[in-house]
Amino acid sequence: MKKLTLLASAAMIVLTTSCDKKTTTTTPTTTPTPTSTTPTPPSPTPTASDLYGGLVSIKMEYNSQPAGSPIPVTLDMELASAFFNVTPGGTTFTDAGTVSVNTYNLEKATNNAYTKMAMVGQTPSSLDFGNGSSAKSAWTVGGSSSVAGFSYSHNIAYPDYSGTLPSSITKSSGISFTFNSSSLTGADSVIVLIASGNTSFTKTYAANAGSVTISASELSALTAVSDNSALLEVCPYKYNFVTLNSKKYVFIKEQAVVKNININ
Repeated sequence: MKKLTLLASAAMIVLTTSCDKKTTTTTPTTTPTPTSTTPTPPSPTPTASDLYGGLVSIKMEYNSQPAGSPIPVTLDMELASAFFNVTPGGTTFTDAGTVSVNTYNLEKATNNAYTKMAMVGQTPSSLDFGNGSSAKSAWTVGGSSSVAGFSYSHNIAYPDYSGTLPSSITKSSGISFTFNSSSLTGADSVIVLIASGNTSFTKTYAANAGSVTISASELSALTAVSDNSALLEVCPYKYNFVTLNSKKYVFIKEQAVVKNININ
């Protein structure tokens, strides 16, 4: 089976959401975002002017059926990412020393964004995020001359979306979802991402938005594909603001339900 590489750092986040704990929708945009069979789940980027960084835990379920294969493949992945702003609310990141979640050290990129991915068949195979009441994200930041070290246990359940994703989307018909307590639990909001070729569409909905429809006009710019190379992602998330060492950080837990699809 082809080895997948999951890249998700703060520099690659494709959607910006409000920092208020309100669940509001955002204006949808279609932007050129190259895509392939490698999924990159979008994450919210709070924009508070006093925010010094964010630490994100993602549990992803990726469903794919490679072209020519009669057997679908489901992969469960766990991803951690973190960033620390040079100035509050800024977009330039600073070194924070060794950053770990559940004792697994994250890898620091050249832009000082931190990431770590785990899946069966790789090392590590899990970040020990757990499920339900046993879910845990015990963060430890070693610290540097710019960031005072701290520890924080973000031990809340992950959001859970129980809806079924379609195998194809017909642009002229649009696509509908239902976001309510029957299909979505433990979330503040949910991001929907559809990506195909060098085009993509994203929109954020309230977790209790009910029945929502992405219209034909909103999907019109997406590239049509028939080889299952497009991606549909539903990503509910919940976040908490915490002040540590007199600085404000956001801790995010996110579920990403991802599927390769066709677009007609």
